Amino acid sequence: MIVVSGVLIEDLRRYGGYYICPKNSQGERLGPLVGYAGKYEAPDGSKKAFVGDVYYNFAKMEVYPDIYGYYASNLANKVSDFPERKCDIVLGAPMGGIILASDMARFLNCRRIFAEKKVISAATNDKREESILVIDRHDINFGDRVILAEDICNNFSTTEKLIELVEKNAGQITAIACLLNRSGKRDYLHRGITVPVISSLYLPTLQYKQEDPKVVYDMEAGNVVWKPKNEWVRLEKAMNDAELNEAAN
Repeated sequence: MIVVSGVLIEDLRRYGGYYICPKNSQGERLGPLVGYAGKYEAPDGSKKAFVGDVYYNFAKMEVYPDIYGYYASNLANKVSDFPERKCDIVLGAPMGGIILASDMARFLNCRRIFAEKKVISAATNDKREESILVIDRHDINFGDRVILAEDICNNFSTTEKLIELVEKNAGQITAIACLLNRSGKRDYLHRGITVPVISSLYLPTLQYKQEDPKVVYDMEAGNVVWKPKNEWVRLEKAMNDAELNEAAN
């Protein structure tokens, strides 16, 4: 039976999409850190991914239409509270924003489109695949007011690329809408223009550089999952094992 509690984190946890690294009474990690998509420039000049203790896996919840429909409706209502933020299009960020954009557009009575990743360089033994974002399947007309939909807002790296795509097609971003805003920012500044970030849940979540003393021991020990969705079973096991050990003691 599908149940919607109306509390986003509770529903995400209920349907298996929430990971928080278990720790013992001394604060030592009993499970792995997780890697995030956002990157920073390390002291050696390389680009490294941020890491943290929490991961929100909305892919686990988006398969349930009733639940996603509930939160898409909630988010659409919040957008409607900003009459100056009227939209002609809801643009879904790949991949997590595509279903959300579709549901939101239905409630906002506007068009729905999505961006896609286009591979420009195949992966090799020593290099990752390279891709760019494109809007090939749909059209943005001159002056279209666009709301960008993402499941999670954090480092805004994808957001910036999508805004540039919209502007390239002569549209204008009026707001960024997301289910969960973990960034700690309620607005996003783009070329001197302030774009509001509207979310179902505002929940700033810590992330660390890999050299941070709070995570450096685990980094050196290799205690990190770089692609959490691909190793979700391992993350769930870490939480379950910690709960069983706590119950036994």
